[in-house]
Amino acid sequence: MTLDNAKVTNSRTGTVFEILELGETRVVMRYIMEPGMQRPDIAKHFHTHWDEEFQVLEGQGDYVLGGETGVVKAGETLAMPKGISHIHPWNTGTDVMVMDQTATVDPLHSGAIRETLGLIFSIYKAESEGRIALDKAGLPKNPLKFAATGRIFARGGSYDARFPKVAQDVGAATMGRLVEALGVDMIDPEFR
Repeated sequence: MTLDNAKVTNSRTGTVFEILELGETRVVMRYIMEPGMQRPDIAKHFHTHWDEEFQVLEGQGDYVLGGETGVVKAGETLAMPKGISHIHPWNTGTDVMVMDQTATVDPLHSGAIRETLGLIFSIYKAESEGRIALDKAGLPKNPLKFAATGRIFARGGSYDARFPKVAQDVGAATMGRLVEALGVDMIDPEFR
């Protein structure tokens, strides 16, 4: 299997992620979320090269955009532009929530989609198989794996909103490069 048409489940939340379309600068991915999620799948973050749009097909959920919390319902579309911190919609309703995410990346960063999603799918798979421990934000607890993850995210223009971008860039350029040189590879061959 490759990342094209890949499917994975986040074992912490039960959310199923499925790639519907994958190109060099655009991806469409479906989320199927169980009711009453206690936390979002992905922690608060921002992108420097990506614009995202979420179309809710069924159910409803909460989201955070630029520090403001909102609700999005079936039939509605939510835009999350690059540069603004956000949390993707998560199911806070009583029914299953289904939504499609369309992400578009700047053409100069065309590899960002495949590498970032390869990492996310790999982390979810490894956690479900007991091969990795994640913190409450969904990042590896192991310092070497954490550094390798940060390197991939920074290279793709995705950043944890809890920390300054410059600190993440420095960490990715130093520790991230070191663990990469040591052979720490966070992307499962299945999702390359």
